[in-house]
Amino acid sequence: KIGRADVDENMRNLVSDNIIDSLDVMNLINEIEKHYNKTLDSDFMRPMHFESFESIKQMISKAFDL
Repeated sequence: KIGRADVDENMRNLVSDNIIDSLDVMNLINEIEKHYNKTLDSDFMRPMHFESFESIKQMISKAFDL
């Protein structure tokens, strides 16, 4: 829901390879917070947590105790 149809779940190094930028990350954080109806702690708003779909899933699981 962040308007990036060119990004798929098999991609890696999303941030470090400049596939997504800080605006994309902020949009993603916004969508995560809306979906879970919780605020994401700033400790989890680091580029390393957005490098791949797997790292995003792990971050969400840890951040929201899922």
